[in-house]
Amino acid sequence: MTNGFVKVYGAEAAQDGIIVLSEKNCVIFYGYGTDELGGWNWRKDYDHIPTVAEVRADIEALVNTQIDAAILTGLRWNGKPVYLSSENQFNFKAAHDLAEETDGAILPIKFKLGEDENGDSVYHTFTKTETLADFVSSIFVHIQGTIKAGWTEKDSIDYSLYQVAEP
Repeated sequence: MTNGFVKVYGAEAAQDGIIVLSEKNCVIFYGYGTDELGGWNWRKDYDHIPTVAEVRADIEALVNTQIDAAILTGLRWNGKPVYLSSENQFNFKAAHDLAEETDGAILPIKFKLGEDENGDSVYHTFTKTETLADFVSSIFVHIQGTIKAGWTEKDSIDYSLYQVAEP
């Protein structure tokens, strides 16, 4: 479960909004996606009627979690999966900087990039400064593109759909 949200399958489109079930219970739906199991929406149940500000905070936390996950495991470089933990980002950038400063004297350098679909380690040995620079550049492009996609998603949410009408 992500921030109290669960995927609810059977959706054919986004169903963003709030449904009040009783004075003290309601549910919100957000987003739409498809995967191998079909179409889905995010759903979160509340034991109270949330304010729009609370819904916004919850949805933005969900989007942030998705963006963090996409940064961590969403990059493939030259067909290889790259795991971008903060430590790996630092190590890759430090190796690049040192290779540049020393005209490649630290090369070759071998890194574990990540793991494949079977859980087997994927390695790459960098022998040229240019290849390492391309790799690090792809990391920054991936991170910035992923963050920008998150901003776009958050900016496009119509929070008026989560306003409960006064009786």
